[in-house]
Amino acid sequence: MPDPIAIAILKTLNYADLFDYALTREEVFRFLIDARASRDDIDRALDEPARINGSVARIDGFLALPQRQAVVAARARWRAAAQRQLPRARFYARVIAHFPFVRMIALTGGLAMENARDNDIDYMIVTAPGRLWLVRGLAVALVHLARLRGDQLCPNFLLTEDALKIPDETLYTAHEVVQMIPLYGVMIYRQFRRMNQWATDFLPNADRADALPPEAPLSHLGALAKRAAERALGGALGNRIEHWEMTRKIDKLTARIPVDADSVTFSTDVCRGFFNGHGRRVLNEFNERIKQLQMENDK
Repeated sequence: MPDPIAIAILKTLNYADLFDYALTREEVFRFLIDARASRDDIDRALDEPARINGSVARIDGFLALPQRQAVVAARARWRAAAQRQLPRARFYARVIAHFPFVRMIALTGGLAMENARDNDIDYMIVTAPGRLWLVRGLAVALVHLARLRGDQLCPNFLLTEDALKIPDETLYTAHEVVQMIPLYGVMIYRQFRRMNQWATDFLPNADRADALPPEAPLSHLGALAKRAAERALGGALGNRIEHWEMTRKIDKLTARIPVDADSVTFSTDVCRGFFNGHGRRVLNEFNERIKQLQMENDK
């Protein structure tokens, strides 16, 4: 009979390997694919050679696929790079949190997993309804300023509070949902996770492994300035700016969409511009690996 825990562990390691990423036992537990299991269940499967059948390499506390030991050394390098980047990522998130109409900001992408190989600082931003494109304009201005300091900010996913449910329910998106780190707006983050509970269909352990970092409130003066800006831009003036920015940017961004783009949506409530097709390639390669894994298991 197939061993569901062992198979889930091998699926999890294969998915991480697509990112040249070794996992700790705790991370195998948190990101276990397609199975709910306790830490003891996972430890027993890993510690019984017959169940894993030589399919896992163990190096310095990390787990990887056989013949892929190099990803352990690579992970140490990327983690060191991430530790240097994280303070800057938190600083810029703090700046964005002071923008009017920003309700949540979360760190996403490789940096959220301490896998900082491309120097990007990816954010997801949630805004008040009707002000997404105004906020995006402010964020893009910050992107240009950060670039002068050598930092590459990528606020490439914005939603309003009316559009927290993500429609493309895939393993790749589920990982993005559960691995993001909320840096401002924890209440909205909790609502976002509830609206995307489907992610735990792919990663059943993630809902009980997540621990939210403490959230520092905005400074008194910062909060006053934010409320004042929202009052000034909450009426007709803000509506005109929003409509102008939305119209011109949707036209411009839509013209850039390649045929192999991932999830790309530009609307009143969503700005999601993943143009490079990375998610689709990851899922295609993962599915091929799982087919091979199943064939080997059936022998």
